[in-house]
Amino acid sequence: MAVHGACWFPGLSSSLPGILGALLLGGGACDSATAGGGSPNVELDVEVVASNLDTVWELAWGPDGHVWVTERGGRISRLDPASLTLAPVAQVSVNEVGEGGLMGLAFHPDFATEPWVYVAHTYAAQGGSPWNRVVRMRFDGTSLGTPEVILADIPGSSIHNGARLAIGPDRFLYVTTGDASDAFIAQNRDALGGKVLRLALDGAPAPGNPFGTRTWTWGHRNPQGIAFGSDGSLYISEHGASDNDEVNRLEPGRNYGWPNVRGRCDGDAGMSEIPFCTANNVAEPMTIWSPTIAPAGLAWYDAPLIAAFRRSLLMATLKDATLYRLALSADGRSIESTEALFERDFGRLRAVMVAPDGSVYIGTSNRDGRGSPSPADDRILRIRPR
Repeated sequence: MAVHGACWFPGLSSSLPGILGALLLGGGACDSATAGGGSPNVELDVEVVASNLDTVWELAWGPDGHVWVTERGGRISRLDPASLTLAPVAQVSVNEVGEGGLMGLAFHPDFATEPWVYVAHTYAAQGGSPWNRVVRMRFDGTSLGTPEVILADIPGSSIHNGARLAIGPDRFLYVTTGDASDAFIAQNRDALGGKVLRLALDGAPAPGNPFGTRTWTWGHRNPQGIAFGSDGSLYISEHGASDNDEVNRLEPGRNYGWPNVRGRCDGDAGMSEIPFCTANNVAEPMTIWSPTIAPAGLAWYDAPLIAAFRRSLLMATLKDATLYRLALSADGRSIESTEALFERDFGRLRAVMVAPDGSVYIGTSNRDGRGSPSPADDRILRIRPR
C-alpha cells in the first residue's frame, strides 16, 4: 500500500492482461464530501489501451466513436475503444523543436456532413524560425486529406506554444497560444501570442469578439489545457514561471496579467503588481500552485459513471506526474477541493479526455525529452469503475 497525498491506494497489479491495477478511493479525506458526491469508495481499473507511442499530446473523442490521438512528431491516429486497434490516419509535416510539433486537435461541429479535423502545429518559416499555425483536414473515413491553413503566423518557439483547441457550444473554434518565450507579447492585445483566440471555422475572427480581432482573452503565459463546462463556462490550465501555475475561468475581453502579474494580485511579483491589476482590470485565477506542477490537459467531468467525480475538472500534469481532480462549486466559479490521483504512477501526463460513457483516458508524455520513459511508453490509459 502506498500513501498518495490525502488518499490511500493499493499497490498496482498486472495479474490481468492490460490491467495496470485498481485504485481505491476511500478513507481519510476521500469521502463523499471531497469527492463531490457519490460513493466514498469507488474502485477504478486502469487499463493500458495503447502503448509504444511517442509523446502523446492530444486525446479527443471523435464524432465517429473513436479516440483521436496526436503525437508530437506529427502522427494522427484513431483508437477503436472496443477492439483497441490503433490506426494512423495522417502524418503531418511539423517542426518538432523543443516543445513544438503536432499539438491540439478538434472536430467540426457538423462532422457528419463537414468532416473537418482541426489541428495546431509548429512549422519552420522562412529562415527556419519556428511559428505555429492551425490547419484543417478533411476525413474520408480512412485518412485525412491535405492540410488547409486557416491561421498562420502564431508566434512559436521551442517553449511556450500553448496550442490546445476546442469547439465551443457557440460552434466557434477556441485556440490557446503561448508567449513563445517573449513574455511581453502577452500584453500586446493585437498580437496572436499569449492569448486565447476565438475563431470562425474558416479561421476568421469570430463575430462578437470583444475587440473585433481574434483575441478572446489575453495576458497568458503558456495555456496547455482548455475545457468547457456543461453550462458553457470556459476553463484553461496555464503554466507559471517558477511559481503560480494557474487554472482560470475565462471572461471575454479580460486581461489575465502575464507577465506583470503572477497568479493573484497579491504583490508577489513586485510592488507594481497590484497597481497593474487595478489599472488593467486583471482577472485572478481560480487556484494557483507554487511550486509549479506544470499543468497540461484539462477535461470537464459530469458523467454518472464515476459519481464521485461529477462537476469536476480533471487536469493532467507534467512536472508533478499526477492527475488532479478539481471539484467545482455549484456555480462553477470556484474550486471547493483538490484531489491528487495516480501520483507519479505513470510519469508525465499531458492529455486527459472524458468519453461519452464516462470513461477517462489519459496520455503519457515520457518521451518528450524531460521524462524517464519505460519500454512501453508512451501509453494511453483508460480509467473505469471496476
